[in-house]
Amino acid sequence: MLFTSESEAPGPLRSLDAAELRWLTAGHSAILGAVVAAVCLAAGFTVFLGFLPRLFLSVSVLVAGTGWVATENLGGILTASTADIGTGPVLILLALAFWPAASARRPVGQQLAAQPPAMAAPQQHGTS
Repeated sequence: MLFTSESEAPGPLRSLDAAELRWLTAGHSAILGAVVAAVCLAAGFTVFLGFLPRLFLSVSVLVAGTGWVATENLGGILTASTADIGTGPVLILLALAFWPAASARRPVGQQLAAQPPAMAAPQQHGTS
């Protein structure tokens, strides 16, 4: 995909694609894949568990934006040969949709401690 994008992309994106191809053909593709997968898993689990959600939502926006620019060449919108803009903006929009909820969410351990104690049922004094 980078090879076809490289030939169609404008100047700055073409040089970025050429640098990526040189780096990836030197045997770094497994390292890049493992690092991106680890970052995505860490961001997903930490947001789900409520541990520093806004920090990791920002990391996920950064990963989605970097992937959109580096591998998709802005979805090919500058080449006039695209049908859609790719997944980058959609992933960024999804992360931003979680942003307001991130402030209201507490970590799982704190949710139980923050709940008020249940009210005891009034004791009935029976007449016997």
